[in-house]
Amino acid sequence: MLRCSGLPFLPGNTFQDIGRSKFHKSHHFDQRNQVCILVDAKRPGIGGKPLQPTDSPEYTLPSLYPPKYAPSRPAWLEYDRQVLCFNGYFQESLTEVDRLPYQVRKVRILYYLEDDTLQVSEPRTLNSGIPQGCLVTRQRIPRPPPYDREFTSLLDLNISHTVQLFDRVYTITGCDEFTRRFLNRLGVSVPGAVEQPIDPATELRKQQDSAKMAKLPAYKIDTLGKFLQYDRKVLRFKGVWDDRASVFGDVHELEVLYHLSDDTIEIKEKLPVNSGRDSNGMFLRRARLPKTFDHLPTMGESTPVTVLNVIGGGLKGGRYLTDCVGIGKTDGNYYRDADLRIGARISVYGRTVMLTGCDRFTEDYYRAMYGLEDFTPLYGYSAPREQFVRCRRTERELPPFNGWGSHEDSEGNCLKLEPKPPHIDFRKFVAYDRCSLRFGARMISKVRENNDRFFVISYYLSDDTIAVYEIPIRNSGFIGGEFIKRRKISLPRQDPFGAERPACYGPQHFYLGAVVLLQDHQFHVTNADIYALNFMEQHCEEFPLSNVGKIVQKLRDALQPQYKEYVAKHMANVVQTKLDGRTVSTVTYEALRSMLIELLGDQIVDQEIVTLCRLFSAEPEQPARCDRELVRSAIHAELNRALWNDLERTKEHIYHLEPTDSDWLTPARLCTIVKACKIPLDRALVDKMLQVYVPGETMAIKEAAF
Repeated sequence: MLRCSGLPFLPGNTFQDIGRSKFHKSHHFDQRNQVCILVDAKRPGIGGKPLQPTDSPEYTLPSLYPPKYAPSRPAWLEYDRQVLCFNGYFQESLTEVDRLPYQVRKVRILYYLEDDTLQVSEPRTLNSGIPQGCLVTRQRIPRPPPYDREFTSLLDLNISHTVQLFDRVYTITGCDEFTRRFLNRLGVSVPGAVEQPIDPATELRKQQDSAKMAKLPAYKIDTLGKFLQYDRKVLRFKGVWDDRASVFGDVHELEVLYHLSDDTIEIKEKLPVNSGRDSNGMFLRRARLPKTFDHLPTMGESTPVTVLNVIGGGLKGGRYLTDCVGIGKTDGNYYRDADLRIGARISVYGRTVMLTGCDRFTEDYYRAMYGLEDFTPLYGYSAPREQFVRCRRTERELPPFNGWGSHEDSEGNCLKLEPKPPHIDFRKFVAYDRCSLRFGARMISKVRENNDRFFVISYYLSDDTIAVYEIPIRNSGFIGGEFIKRRKISLPRQDPFGAERPACYGPQHFYLGAVVLLQDHQFHVTNADIYALNFMEQHCEEFPLSNVGKIVQKLRDALQPQYKEYVAKHMANVVQTKLDGRTVSTVTYEALRSMLIELLGDQIVDQEIVTLCRLFSAEPEQPARCDRELVRSAIHAELNRALWNDLERTKEHIYHLEPTDSDWLTPARLCTIVKACKIPLDRALVDKMLQVYVPGETMAIKEAAF
């Protein structure tokens, strides 16, 4: 086969061996033992001819690395997705028609490290007349003759170097930071970037474009930037317009809105109830408000620029020229944000409106923009011929309570035509649901028999209600049970039929030693359950009598002048007690109580004494477990007292929670079931039940036991 002189000198059109007749390419993949593998490096080349060392497709860079420092992995894995980027240019000759000898075209050369391929692309240039894009597709490019058997490598690319790619010579002027660091790590010195030459064609196009531009362009108002900055931002003022000088005039309450995006003003009128005015509430539609108004604007005054001349049939259908320097601007005749402030009077087409207040956003805007600090609203002003005073809106006075229902119901009937039930504090209800503080109390009465009666006062934290139950005593003549139904109880010495809602008892009013008056019955609180004492100690900020820090500080202040004498006087009350296998010095509760009362007198109450004794308690470390039968009887008594009879629904709920094995329940599941099924058991009884029924290791409770 002879070399054809008419074919271009491109890859594939040049044959080194004239007598070759086979040009098929060997495969890259093979299969051995039903496993797909790559063919080894000894595979034949084009037409089955063995590859020469220069024709090997295993592309490496042996000349870039010292011996034994080349990458151990192949190039397609070591340099995956790593590309070197060079900036350059080439000169292209032009014909005589273009009036320029040449033009400089900027290019970007990409070198792919994984397979040593090159790609040349030209960035897009506006109005260049040349279709930019990819000049040389990604491929291995051979060197020019006589080295046409070799390919262009990375060593041929560097700043200030020229490289010939096919029929064009490119000059490299710069590279990116990654390329510079990569070549420096290989030991290749990369010089600084070189400035590219000026393109005559580009300069000619710039001159032609500048010649097309107008020497004196028309004045143009750019409002887009201001619109984007202040869109939906409105200054809101309160204002009044006194129209009482007319026959049927009145004081009009207005709302002035200033839109910052386009400097327009909108005024709305607040119509009072049953005012008799037939209006839609719009006092002034949104528009630019002039400061003075005496005539309709003439031609040119309503526009923001001045019209110099008009040719033809006027502004419509004719030709006109505007003022390019903007001397006809009339912005100073309109109200701006600097003209508005509290106390200012603005003229709305002959009607004087006074600004009396503004909102929080308006205050922040004027504070940041103009440095104003005084934003005190005005509630009245005086003028020579007009006098009026605006007062603050007072709260509606409610009528006295008539005794029917509760104060909340009466307020609902007075405030709304359709009364609604009073709202409860839902968060408080969820947080303290079924949480109650129980106190033991004795009645204080002039009747001697009533002084022996013992009561249980339950304070429910979820809704601040109080219930009183009497403990039955045999042969006392009094039937135990509910003494005061659960409800809110007002504090004594208040007018029950006043208009204001009376104050009610709170949890802070109940403590050991307190005397409370509930429904005309006086009770003396003598004890409390463990849950109530723990709750008050955990919330000592709300219960100061259970605050250990305040109690200790009170004792420290009282003992400071007589500490040694007081301790020496009461050393006889200290006794030696054997506790948990060791001998400790203790003081009995009665002795400590008498010592504290002697020291402080009326300044200390039983609640503080009990809190102090609980802190320094000498009880055994492991208290005795509750009796199983006692807990069972207490639970049954509580269920019978509440008339609870919903066992079937409880079993059904247990089955939905544990459908696979509903015979055993975890303590957490049991607490969930007690709350969900509204079983009338408080948290203390549930804890005792868990303590009695929970086995040692499985931590499960048999449903039958419950």
